[in-house]
Amino acid sequence: MTDGDLLGQARDVNFTFKAALAEVQMQVLDGEWKVTYYGGSPKMCGDSGYSFAFQRATLPHWKLNEPTGDAADRIAAWLDENGWENITTQGYSGDIADIVIQAEKPDAYVDRLMIDISPDPDTYDIATITAETACFTTDVDRLDALLEPGAAEDSEDLERVPSTEHPTAKPSFGYTPDGKRRFWDTDGE
Repeated sequence: MTDGDLLGQARDVNFTFKAALAEVQMQVLDGEWKVTYYGGSPKMCGDSGYSFAFQRATLPHWKLNEPTGDAADRIAAWLDENGWENITTQGYSGDIADIVIQAEKPDAYVDRLMIDISPDPDTYDIATITAETACFTTDVDRLDALLEPGAAEDSEDLERVPSTEHPTAKPSFGYTPDGKRRFWDTDGE
């Protein structure tokens, strides 16, 4: 696989993955989310492969507009209607009011999706969306070098991803040679 093919494949996986997750986020909150794992840096998996990890959380003072169980049922139904597979919803008993929804969407490269909704009647609710892609076999170091093409001597010199982001924000993938986040047009340039 050429460098261009590898970068193109990883970009397609990354943007397809993030687009599917943005749609999920919008089912929970059409607003800013805290970015924990941006989902743009490949992580090592298997013997010599890469995957992407993504995590977003609602900001403090967010409250559900409906009971937690109703929200979980609505989100699970939306996932089912939109091609997600192996959807499970798990609640807990006693004092734990959290509900966890899990699913996958292989055609969007989502190997594992977990939505954790933690209500708190006294303060604010928290929803966390965590996801990972499947593992793609390739040289992860080679892919890293393509994503950071001489961008900086030190990763501290790379432009940071935002600490909060709306699901509809244009995603970046990799860096330009001068260390700026790289945004791609529809032609892949």
